[in-house]
Amino acid sequence: MAAEVKAKAAAAKAAGDGQDKGRLLAGRYRLGSVLGKGGMGTVWRAQDETLGRTVAVKELRFSTGVDEDEKRRLITRTLREAKAIARIRSGGAVTVYDVVDEDGRPWIVMELIEGPSLAEFVRERGPLTPRRAAEVGLAVLDVLRAAHGQGILHRDVKPSNVLIADNGRVVLTDFGIAQVEGDPSVTSTGMLVGAPSYISPERARGQRPGPPADMWSLGGLLYAAVEGVPPYDKGSALATLTAVMTEPVDPPKNAGPLTEVIYGLLAKDPARRLDDARARAMLTAVINAPEAVPAPEPTPSAEETRQISLVEAKQAVEQAAEKAAAEKAAAQAEKAEKKERERREREQRERARAALKAARKAAAVAAASAAEAPAASARPAPVAAPLTDVMPRRTIALAIAGALVVLAAIGSLVVYAFSGDDGDGRKNEGKGGPGPTVSGSPSPGGSANGSAKGGASTGKDGGKGGDTQPSQGQTPSGQQSQGQDQGQGESQGQGASPGNPIAGLPAGYVLVTDPRYHFSMAMPEGFHQTDTAGENSGAIYSRDGGFPRIQVDFNKKPRDDARAAWAALAPAVAGSSKSYHLIGLDVVDYRGYPTVADWEFEREQKGIKVRVVNRGFKVDAKHGYAIMISCAADQWDGAECTQMRKTAFDTFQPLD
Repeated sequence: MAAEVKAKAAAAKAAGDGQDKGRLLAGRYRLGSVLGKGGMGTVWRAQDETLGRTVAVKELRFSTGVDEDEKRRLITRTLREAKAIARIRSGGAVTVYDVVDEDGRPWIVMELIEGPSLAEFVRERGPLTPRRAAEVGLAVLDVLRAAHGQGILHRDVKPSNVLIADNGRVVLTDFGIAQVEGDPSVTSTGMLVGAPSYISPERARGQRPGPPADMWSLGGLLYAAVEGVPPYDKGSALATLTAVMTEPVDPPKNAGPLTEVIYGLLAKDPARRLDDARARAMLTAVINAPEAVPAPEPTPSAEETRQISLVEAKQAVEQAAEKAAAEKAAAQAEKAEKKERERREREQRERARAALKAARKAAAVAAASAAEAPAASARPAPVAAPLTDVMPRRTIALAIAGALVVLAAIGSLVVYAFSGDDGDGRKNEGKGGPGPTVSGSPSPGGSANGSAKGGASTGKDGGKGGDTQPSQGQTPSGQQSQGQDQGQGESQGQGASPGNPIAGLPAGYVLVTDPRYHFSMAMPEGFHQTDTAGENSGAIYSRDGGFPRIQVDFNKKPRDDARAAWAALAPAVAGSSKSYHLIGLDVVDYRGYPTVADWEFEREQKGIKVRVVNRGFKVDAKHGYAIMISCAADQWDGAECTQMRKTAFDTFQPLD
């Protein structure tokens, strides 16, 4: 019986559509074919006979049995939609031409957009490329920004409400359930209107939405554009809304550089969700990224029957053999050249170390002799003898050569905002000039090698200059501690021998000073440099090349917006990291520095799940840093990793 009633209602509706075709509205708009139907009305193609142009007309229709209160509510909603669209100034919003009253109902006359919806486009032609999806997303974002500026929330951003015009223009339509600031609600009490797959978690919980709710829907739209399916679809509305509120989204497989944007927009916490500025910067970066190299033309199947000239086949075999032999010879020559270059560099470093060691010993002998001289009366300290008086000239020349190698390495620092590339933790001894020193005496606020910046106290050190010799037991003034000799210890290359615990530091921590990257910081005992970051932009410290680890990058030309720098870099990191998952990308306060942002994410490295926080900040125009701390994800909240993060951020000091 119920099926029969529905069939009759559908037939009556179809008959009504047929009767309305050709109808003239307000003596001006003649209805043509039906363009589409929705839950609250029908959209017609029509002809404006006054201006001679084709338009779209949206008709409000009442379902059978609707009461007068509901009719008034639907009329109010339709008029609100027309007013909302008319207030939006954006090329991505449809233009409203007129509103006419016929049969006690409003009819909205609008600009006609010739083209399919995004949902139809994807269904018929397949998912969009990440770049095209980013272009669509940016166009929708333009409309949302204009709408939010007018106090209007769309609340129904989804692929079927985005039209792709034949000329490529992207238009956001259907503000039928939009919420306008200052207007009373016209949604039925207890009703949640919208497509469940694109309703934000806060709306699903019944909370009052704001602009972040539309940003969530935009993230769902981008997901569907590249994947061909919505981010959440559990069959029923209730199951889908439950998943939206409680479950992580399935990782997109086709998003590529758009992955970071999607994760950022689909953050369940509105406060951590990407806002307009961050989403815009990241979408623009995807659009402006170089095109992917097209896949090579498919080669014929190995089983395909073909005719091949024996002469041509013989020539091809000979050419292939010659090419292989040439490539092998070139590889061997390159390997031999590399080995010889490494040998020469190793010898040069050893000569420089020997020269520096000899200089230190000679200086120590001279200082000891001076200390033994009688102090009958106060007088100025004797002038130190020229270096040539205590060192052979050839030794000096070798030391200078070593210093030039160091300067060349420091000069090759990459000039990107904050690198964030921690490599893979391989051993990399011998790179980048002199290594860090590990000190057990300078205070956390001072420096063992240079002046501290950023409001910290300043200390001078007799070891200033980036010597590879670890500074063992020196005081901030550069004087020797009791029982210590400035010349003791052997050079450790990039590593650093542990010092004594520093007063005020947690047990098991020592101060590491690295003049190459202009910083000092307390790290766990046993930490030493195990790799170089990026193109020698920083150093990675750990016990054995694994986790936990600390990476510090230095940039002498930092950008003015740390968060924007991270946002621009994020798509590349997301695309190159296995099982990448964004946790947060937020501006934070840190020591009053002009711009600071924390980028927190998870990914798989060395076969384990790792959690990372990367703090990028600008100290001044010539000092920018990124401190990246990585721990096994299941140890992130453990005592060791928690203490390491706190100590690193508390004790970090920039150096000149």
